Amino acid sequence: MFKKIVLSLMAAMLITVAISGPVFAAEEDPGGYVKARGEVIDVNLSAGKFQLEKPDGTVMTFFVDENTRFRGKVESLEDLQIGWKAGVAAHEGNGEGEGGKLIAVLVIAGDPADLIRVRGEITRVDPGAGTYQLQKPDGTEMTFLVNENTRYGGQVNSLDDLQVGWKAGVSARETSEGSLMTLALIAGDAPELVKARGVVMAVDPGAGQFEIKKADGTTARYFVNEKTRYQGQLSSLDEMQVGWQAGVAAKVDEDGNLMAVLVIAGTRPEVIRAQGTVSAVAVGAGKFKLTKPDGTVLTIFVDENTRFRGQAANLSEMENGWRAGVVAVEQADGKLLARLVLSGKPRPERPAVGDLDSSISTRPLDLPSTP
Repeated sequence: MFKKIVLSLMAAMLITVAISGPVFAAEEDPGGYVKARGEVIDVNLSAGKFQLEKPDGTVMTFFVDENTRFRGKVESLEDLQIGWKAGVAAHEGNGEGEGGKLIAVLVIAGDPADLIRVRGEITRVDPGAGTYQLQKPDGTEMTFLVNENTRYGGQVNSLDDLQVGWKAGVSARETSEGSLMTLALIAGDAPELVKARGVVMAVDPGAGQFEIKKADGTTARYFVNEKTRYQGQLSSLDEMQVGWQAGVAAKVDEDGNLMAVLVIAGTRPEVIRAQGTVSAVAVGAGKFKLTKPDGTVLTIFVDENTRFRGQAANLSEMENGWRAGVVAVEQADGKLLARLVLSGKPRPERPAVGDLDSSISTRPLDLPSTP
């Protein structure tokens, strides 16, 4: 559970880095900026603009000018690459011909593959040298540097706060000298957590409590406070519904109550199963199109949790014309996120049948009942 909490907080923290970044850390943000993060899907050098697709699917167009500042792995628009992640702060243009345009003030972008993300236990801290050491679960020890641009979270506001023995999650980049420079560090003294999953049986927002029925039939009551974090389909206890599935991580307070640290709840996502032909692959956008036998075209997204079987070990190895079977879940924004992708070349002698290569199966796909 600590891993999930750290990675969730780190994702949020890196969003902050990408949108506010070192520029606004050094000077007070005057406000009034349009801020966005997402994936670069188009770069038009001649027009001096680029497009960003946000996590909810919204596409935004930003223009750059001589005042645009670039950070991260880019020094100008020419360096920006399709498929990179980016954070942008922009203002609406008010000059001649700029009406309604979003003019980028700051662009921070880079290839997510360049990031080094690790978690583990702090084994040494040297504030004077601006370094600390972390031991990964496999026993490997790594040394990291910090600088004025390092962002902190959890129980840490600076390297001086970091303690040996604390659990930590780190996002870093390798410098030209080979050192590991910390972009974000989240650390703290992780309490012993009581974890449970079940069905929400009662909710009382006024009393700040809810109950779940666990798989063994027992019922547990949990309390929430201003420090409780929420994920899933709710952002507060007011939004929780009886009948939802819920996962809870809690600690026992001094009165013996279960105080929820993290609540993840919502309706069970609908599982979609489909077979067809791969008709387009967009590796940078993390998606592909699947044309079903009836002509319906589905856009399927993948992430780091998607499992690949058959002749493709990842999205970059898939090709147009291949046969594929997919188990996916529908996200809150309507996107289909693949949990399993089974794909391969059709047999040359039976191209119309759609059976996958013999290394996969010569029978119709037998997809699992659960992703």
